[in-house]
Amino acid sequence: MDKKKALEILELKDDVSSEEIEKRIAVLYKKFKHGGLDNRGYTIEDVEKAYKTVSGITYTDAEEEKKKELRKQHPNPILKLLKVDEEKARNFIYYYRWHGIAILMIIVAIVLTINSLANREEPNLKIIIGGDLYISDSQVIEDEISLKTNGSINAQVQNVYLTDDGNSQMEIGMQTKFTVELIAGNNDVFILDEAKYLQYVSQGAFKPVEELLGDISSLGIDIKLNEDLFASIESDTGNEVEKELYGIDISDNKMLREAGVTGKRMILACGHSGENSNNTIIFLNKLLE
Repeated sequence: MDKKKALEILELKDDVSSEEIEKRIAVLYKKFKHGGLDNRGYTIEDVEKAYKTVSGITYTDAEEEKKKELRKQHPNPILKLLKVDEEKARNFIYYYRWHGIAILMIIVAIVLTINSLANREEPNLKIIIGGDLYISDSQVIEDEISLKTNGSINAQVQNVYLTDDGNSQMEIGMQTKFTVELIAGNNDVFILDEAKYLQYVSQGAFKPVEELLGDISSLGIDIKLNEDLFASIESDTGNEVEKELYGIDISDNKMLREAGVTGKRMILACGHSGENSNNTIIFLNKLLE
């Protein structure tokens, strides 16, 4: 490296004093403490070589100089065409190689996720676990349902966890998601806490249990345990119809508890927009066994 280039890298004048060189190098060392390139494409190695040059310290890496000279004589045709300094390009690639690897790994992860979603079979039973009920891994329940039905049901289980903190952005977002899933999500089964069930049953959000399963007296359902889950819904004419059972208390259900569902009272109800009635019946019968 010649002195003119060294002064350019250090941003110093030709008549600079030794004291000014030392002050400038101290500033540049702080600037490059995390490595990388500056806005001109120089590295800390360039700064060190420039410092040694202007300070009268001779340093050359014979092997590296030979390689550089060879690259000057036979420049990369693409970089030459693009008018890109090959040495600066090499420095850039060297110092940002880990960033490139990280970006590549992210791209691979995205591709694998898309591929997984593309190859996944369409669910033939859609379940929402909502309200103040939580499950860390819904896949556990999906696998258990598949096992209990000999693979005939490919369930999709979503957890829409709602707390009492209705003012947080996350809670507002989850409440919006729950409302959309209830109205337009074509979900077959809802497993809710008591408060959420009572809030929506009066609005006609669920099907009567007997509409799907027939006479409830033959199903072994404890009427006394589910007494408060009966509801009377207004008809289209404005008249209240006779009370019917819209939910089943499954708080002690072994499969759900062992799968990791946490919360107090769990109420099962069936959505009006569900599209998989046969599989819903199979699932409910397996759950109530």
